[in-house]
Amino acid sequence: MVELAKEEEATTDFHPAPVWLDEAYLERLLRDLKKDPGLRITELLIKPATAKGDNYASVMTRVKILYLKSGAKNPETEYYIVKTTYENDAFASGIFSQYQVSTTEMRMYEKILPQLTGLIAKTSQPEKLFAETLHVDYEHEAIIFEDLAVAKFELADRLIGFDLEHTRLGLRKLAKMHAAAAVLNERQPGVLTKFDHGIFNRHTQGFAPFFVNTVGVAADFASESPQLGEHYARKLKDLQKRVMEYSTRVYDPQPGDFNTLVHGDYWVNNVMLRYGEQKEPLDMTLIDFQFCSWSSPAVDLHYFFNTSVQTAIRYEQQDALIQYYHSVLVETLKDLNFAGYTPTLRQFVLQLERGRFFAVTVSLVCQAILTNDQTADADFHALMKDDERGRNFRKVLYTNKRLQDNLKYMLPRFDRSGLLDVTD
Repeated sequence: MVELAKEEEATTDFHPAPVWLDEAYLERLLRDLKKDPGLRITELLIKPATAKGDNYASVMTRVKILYLKSGAKNPETEYYIVKTTYENDAFASGIFSQYQVSTTEMRMYEKILPQLTGLIAKTSQPEKLFAETLHVDYEHEAIIFEDLAVAKFELADRLIGFDLEHTRLGLRKLAKMHAAAAVLNERQPGVLTKFDHGIFNRHTQGFAPFFVNTVGVAADFASESPQLGEHYARKLKDLQKRVMEYSTRVYDPQPGDFNTLVHGDYWVNNVMLRYGEQKEPLDMTLIDFQFCSWSSPAVDLHYFFNTSVQTAIRYEQQDALIQYYHSVLVETLKDLNFAGYTPTLRQFVLQLERGRFFAVTVSLVCQAILTNDQTADADFHALMKDDERGRNFRKVLYTNKRLQDNLKYMLPRFDRSGLLDVTD
């Protein structure tokens, strides 16, 4: 008799596991993976793994399976992560379907990440970048991959952000992904350029209510802040109507630039880390590939620096860190005999500068939600809807002192660079 446990939190802090994820489903899967039609599950533990405020685009479920192979007397154990969509939420599903998040990520895990892994393995410094894909279920829009927690990988604290050591590790991994993707698309022309449904794209503006309304909250904050005032409030109000277009331009791949497949949502919670005894980061694995698109690396770099890197490091060491990223990128491209355009450091810095408006968008909007510490109303409806609950939640986002202090510092710098001006 199989012992089945579906652990649900006593509170509503965790998203429930999908109802179809049961013993019969997992036994069929395991029989296929192990090529053993007589395999039996003897014990099953299914535990929700996505807390409110941790992830707005998907549901993660942790699975522990004890099973007996045909003829065996002692059970073996497997640990999996099952990633699914908000299948019971018509509003969230309707928005995310416009961005093809499930299709994008399933294609990434099934087709693309294994090929990128193969390329990285051929470089002079091979290392693991991604979790191993075990199964992609198109019927349920689900991905099943190895549970990195078994290998002692864990999430960092999104409210603390990355120190210098974490940041360099994150940039190294990202540079290798970007380089391998550029090489893959060179060898298989067009295989990655079809990914064109990032958070900003030319097909949909489904997220517009969140971005436009949150810039409005930023304007209100500036108006009420003695250090900022009406000058910035007025500029941000004017910027509301252009934030979607200006951000989308950063995503548009430009001829003559170095373009690649960007992660599209590269921040603290979309990597997992393995630590040493002194809590030093030993390794990092990238996760969450729902918003990948063929774009400028400026997308990932501005997003990462303005959501995930500790304030002092972002202010004082960003130039040196960009130089480090570029060195890893160039070295990996050379290792893989890339024949396309490889930018010099100066060319690359200028390309990032052309995409710097995205730093404004990320600072005003993405940083607000990704460093939010008030999670009681932290769900997709609160982000997107212009009702009383949504308006209140967006105001709560702007009570975060870390966010406030950063904008008091950054808004004048954005302004002096002309990034807050509405031009065309």
